[in-house]
Amino acid sequence: MIWMAVDQATGDSVASRVHELYEPYGQIPDPIVPWICLYSVFGLGALGWATALAVTWRGASWARWWSTACFVVGSALLIFTAVVFEHETPILPLSWRVVSIALAVFGAIALAVAWLPTTERIKE
Repeated sequence: MIWMAVDQATGDSVASRVHELYEPYGQIPDPIVPWICLYSVFGLGALGWATALAVTWRGASWARWWSTACFVVGSALLIFTAVVFEHETPILPLSWRVVSIALAVFGAIALAVAWLPTTERIKE
């Protein structure tokens, strides 16, 4: 989220990409739309994973299922933002596509760790 704010305030790579993509077609949409999408996906993901972390620390019985739901929904959105194309060109810059895929992979690792058996379950 911090990287998004810094990118938007300084270089604004997403707006540059939108201009580059749509300029040959003569109609340039508002570059804030991809930013709203990115902030929404990353913000909801951060909120979901923060909730998962909090309920895991508290030992809630539904923590694993919450983590699974966060992974499925979040990864689907991240991968969608990474692979969406228009005019046979990706909408997001390469850096944002790499970050999206990397976060989906990180979510898969976190989910795998969440489903590992704990020592209490092994003893039972």
